[in-house]
Amino acid sequence: MIKLLSFVILVTLVFSGSLSSEEGNKGNIGVNINYPGVGVKYFWKDKIALELRGQSVNDEGVEATVYGLRGYKYFKTIGKIETFAGLELDYATFKTENSNGNGYVAELFAGGEYAFARNLSVQMDIGPALVNLTDTSTALSNPGMEYVVNFGINYYFGGISK
Repeated sequence: MIKLLSFVILVTLVFSGSLSSEEGNKGNIGVNINYPGVGVKYFWKDKIALELRGQSVNDEGVEATVYGLRGYKYFKTIGKIETFAGLELDYATFKTENSNGNGYVAELFAGGEYAFARNLSVQMDIGPALVNLTDTSTALSNPGMEYVVNFGINYYFGGISK
Protein backbone atom coordinates (compact mmCIF):
# COMPACT_ATOMS: atom_id res chain seq x y z
CA MET A 1 0.00 0.00 0.00
CA ILE A 2 2.90 2.38 0.77
CA LYS A 3 4.38 1.73 -2.70
CA LEU A 4 1.03 2.48 -4.33
CA LEU A 5 0.58 5.69 -2.34
CA SER A 6 4.14 6.78 -3.22
CA PHE A 7 3.40 6.14 -6.91
CA VAL A 8 0.20 8.22 -6.76
CA ILE A 9 2.06 11.12 -5.13
CA LEU A 10 4.87 10.93 -7.72
CA VAL A 11 2.44 10.94 -10.67
CA THR A 12 0.56 13.85 -9.12
CA LEU A 13 3.71 15.93 -8.69
CA VAL A 14 4.89 15.20 -12.24
CA PHE A 15 1.60 16.24 -13.83
CA SER A 16 0.56 19.05 -11.47
CA GLY A 17 2.56 21.62 -13.43
CA SER A 18 0.42 21.06 -16.53
CA LEU A 19 -2.92 21.97 -14.98
CA SER A 20 -5.19 24.07 -17.14
CA SER A 21 -6.32 27.43 -15.79
CA GLU A 22 -9.10 27.84 -18.34
CA GLU A 23 -12.77 27.48 -17.40
CA GLY A 24 -13.87 23.85 -17.24
CA ASN A 25 -12.21 20.71 -16.02
CA LYS A 26 -10.05 19.90 -19.07
CA GLY A 27 -6.49 19.24 -17.91
CA ASN A 28 -7.48 19.06 -14.24
CA ILE A 29 -5.94 16.37 -12.04
CA GLY A 30 -7.38 14.96 -8.87
CA VAL A 31 -6.32 12.39 -6.32
CA ASN A 32 -8.77 10.31 -4.37
CA ILE A 33 -9.09 7.99 -1.47
CA ASN A 34 -11.60 5.25 -2.12
CA TYR A 35 -12.48 2.20 -0.11
CA PRO A 36 -10.00 0.48 0.12
CA GLY A 37 -7.47 2.30 -2.08
CA VAL A 38 -6.28 5.39 -3.93
CA GLY A 39 -6.53 6.83 -7.42
CA VAL A 40 -5.45 9.61 -9.77
CA LYS A 41 -8.08 11.17 -12.07
CA TYR A 42 -7.24 13.24 -15.17
CA PHE A 43 -9.82 15.22 -17.15
CA TRP A 44 -8.89 14.54 -20.77
CA LYS A 45 -11.78 16.76 -21.89
CA ASP A 46 -14.14 18.96 -19.90
CA LYS A 47 -16.65 16.15 -19.23
CA ILE A 48 -14.46 13.07 -19.88
CA ALA A 49 -12.02 11.76 -17.28
CA LEU A 50 -9.64 8.81 -16.92
CA GLU A 51 -8.65 7.41 -13.54
CA LEU A 52 -5.82 5.06 -12.55
CA ARG A 53 -6.69 3.31 -9.32
CA GLY A 54 -5.39 0.68 -7.01
CA GLN A 55 -7.06 -1.10 -4.15
CA SER A 56 -5.68 -3.55 -1.63
CA VAL A 57 -7.21 -5.41 1.29
CA ASN A 58 -5.91 -7.96 3.79
CA ASP A 59 -8.82 -9.14 5.91
CA GLU A 60 -9.79 -12.42 7.56
CA GLY A 61 -7.10 -14.44 5.77
CA VAL A 62 -7.79 -13.00 2.32
CA GLU A 63 -5.28 -10.77 0.53
CA ALA A 64 -6.65 -9.08 -2.59
CA THR A 65 -5.18 -6.40 -4.84
CA VAL A 66 -6.87 -4.69 -7.78
CA TYR A 67 -5.25 -2.28 -10.28
CA GLY A 68 -7.24 -0.70 -13.04
CA LEU A 69 -8.39 2.10 -15.27
CA ARG A 70 -11.75 3.88 -15.15
CA GLY A 71 -13.29 6.01 -17.86
CA TYR A 72 -15.88 8.62 -16.82
CA LYS A 73 -18.42 10.57 -18.88
CA TYR A 74 -19.99 13.39 -16.87
CA PHE A 75 -23.56 14.41 -17.69
CA LYS A 76 -26.11 16.81 -16.29
CA THR A 77 -25.75 18.47 -12.90
CA ILE A 78 -28.80 17.79 -10.73
CA GLY A 79 -28.85 20.31 -7.90
CA LYS A 80 -25.28 20.16 -6.59
CA ILE A 81 -24.64 16.61 -7.79
CA GLU A 82 -22.84 16.04 -11.08
CA THR A 83 -23.95 12.73 -12.60
CA PHE A 84 -21.65 10.36 -14.48
CA ALA A 85 -21.41 6.90 -16.01
CA GLY A 86 -18.43 4.86 -17.07
CA LEU A 87 -16.47 1.67 -17.56
CA GLU A 88 -13.78 0.17 -15.33
CA LEU A 89 -11.27 -2.52 -16.37
CA ASP A 90 -9.06 -4.12 -13.70
CA TYR A 91 -6.43 -6.77 -13.11
CA ALA A 92 -6.88 -8.56 -9.78
CA THR A 93 -4.81 -10.91 -7.63
CA PHE A 94 -5.85 -12.86 -4.56
CA LYS A 95 -4.28 -15.11 -1.96
CA THR A 96 -5.84 -17.19 0.80
CA GLU A 97 -4.55 -19.99 2.99
CA ASN A 98 -5.69 -22.59 0.43
CA SER A 99 -5.41 -20.88 -2.95
CA ASN A 100 -4.09 -17.95 -4.92
CA GLY A 101 -4.62 -16.60 -8.38
CA ASN A 102 -5.48 -13.69 -10.60
CA GLY A 103 -7.93 -12.50 -13.17
CA TYR A 104 -9.87 -9.63 -14.61
CA VAL A 105 -12.80 -7.43 -13.64
CA ALA A 106 -14.98 -5.33 -15.97
CA GLU A 107 -17.59 -2.98 -14.49
CA LEU A 108 -20.21 -0.61 -15.86
CA PHE A 109 -21.10 2.07 -13.33
CA ALA A 110 -23.26 5.14 -12.81
CA GLY A 111 -23.23 7.62 -9.97
CA GLY A 112 -22.82 11.16 -8.77
CA GLU A 113 -20.21 13.55 -7.41
CA TYR A 114 -20.97 16.27 -4.86
CA ALA A 115 -18.53 19.20 -4.52
CA PHE A 116 -18.57 20.50 -0.94
CA ALA A 117 -15.55 22.84 -1.28
CA ARG A 118 -13.55 24.46 -4.10
CA ASN A 119 -11.19 21.49 -4.39
CA LEU A 120 -13.03 18.70 -2.54
CA SER A 121 -15.83 16.34 -3.50
CA VAL A 122 -17.33 13.02 -2.55
CA GLN A 123 -18.54 10.52 -5.08
CA MET A 124 -20.46 7.30 -5.10
CA ASP A 125 -21.32 4.91 -7.90
CA ILE A 126 -22.83 1.48 -8.36
CA GLY A 127 -22.83 -1.05 -11.14
CA PRO A 128 -22.61 -4.65 -12.28
CA ALA A 129 -19.12 -6.14 -12.52
CA LEU A 130 -18.06 -9.26 -14.40
CA VAL A 131 -15.41 -10.94 -12.24
CA ASN A 132 -13.27 -13.73 -13.73
CA LEU A 133 -10.60 -15.09 -11.37
CA THR A 134 -8.49 -18.22 -11.91
CA ASP A 135 -6.73 -20.27 -9.23
CA THR A 136 -3.10 -20.64 -10.39
CA SER A 137 -2.48 -24.09 -8.87
CA THR A 138 -5.64 -25.78 -10.20
CA ALA A 139 -6.49 -23.58 -13.23
CA LEU A 140 -10.09 -23.51 -11.99
CA SER A 141 -12.02 -20.43 -12.99
CA ASN A 142 -15.36 -19.22 -11.68
CA PRO A 143 -16.62 -16.20 -13.62
CA GLY A 144 -19.60 -14.40 -12.20
CA MET A 145 -21.52 -11.15 -11.91
CA GLU A 146 -21.34 -9.01 -8.76
CA TYR A 147 -22.80 -5.62 -7.95
CA VAL A 148 -20.18 -3.16 -6.73
CA VAL A 149 -20.63 0.09 -4.79
CA ASN A 150 -17.71 2.54 -4.81
CA PHE A 151 -17.29 5.51 -2.47
CA GLY A 152 -14.47 8.05 -2.56
CA ILE A 153 -13.26 11.50 -1.53
CA ASN A 154 -11.56 13.56 -4.26
CA TYR A 155 -9.11 16.47 -4.11
CA TYR A 156 -8.74 18.44 -7.38
CA PHE A 157 -5.59 20.54 -7.79
CA GLY A 158 -7.23 22.94 -10.26
CA GLY A 159 -10.48 23.26 -8.35
CA ILE A 160 -13.85 21.98 -9.50
CA SER A 161 -15.65 23.64 -12.43
CA LYS A 162 -19.28 23.07 -13.24
